[in-house]
Amino acid sequence: MKFIIHGKNIEVTDALRQYVEEKLGKSEKYSRHILEMNVELCVAKNPRIKNNQQVNVTTSVNGLVLRAEESSVNMYAAIDLVADKLERQLKKYENKRSDRPHVKTSVAMGEGLEADSVEGDGNRRRIRNERLAIKPMSPEEAIAQMELMEYNFLLFRNQESDSLNIIYRIDDKHHEYGLIIPDESVDEAVVMKV
Repeated sequence: MKFIIHGKNIEVTDALRQYVEEKLGKSEKYSRHILEMNVELCVAKNPRIKNNQQVNVTTSVNGLVLRAEESSVNMYAAIDLVADKLERQLKKYENKRSDRPHVKTSVAMGEGLEADSVEGDGNRRRIRNERLAIKPMSPEEAIAQMELMEYNFLLFRNQESDSLNIIYRIDDKHHEYGLIIPDESVDEAVVMKV
C-alpha cells in the first residue's frame, strides 16, 4: 500500500511517518483492495482549541471513498483514534459486502422535501469543503458509499441515466432512503423513496 503523508502547520518527521504507516498499514488485513492512503496531519494554531492535533485519512476501496477524521491533544493519540475509526469503517464495508443486504425499494412519487429553517444566531459557522470524485454508480452503491462515509446525503452520477442525483437518509431504523432526480425539462425535481 502506498502512503501519501503531508502536514499542515507541522513537519512530518520520520518517526511520525513510520507510526502512521505502522498503524494505518494494519488496515490491509481488513481489505486487500486498498492501494493508496492519503493522510493529512494538521495542527490548529488557535490556543482555544483543546484537541488541536488532527489527522484526516482518505482512501478508496473498490471505488468507494472512505474518509476518517479524528483529533486529540497529541498527534500519536489522534493517529490511534483515526486508525480505529478506519478499521471500523472497513469492517462495516466488508460485512455489508458479504451480507449483501437488500435495500427497501418502495417508490413514492411526488413527495416533497421538508426544509428546516435555520436562524442565524450571530455565531460563526464552520464549513468543511471536500472534493470527491463523482463516479457513475447505482443508487444502491451510493447508499453504501454514503453509509461508509457516515454522511446524511450524497451527490452521485446515476449510471443508468448519466445525470447527477442526490441520495439521502430518511429513516435509519427502517433503512429508508430518498433519491432526488432533477428533471431539467421542468423547474422541479422528482423525489423518490428508495
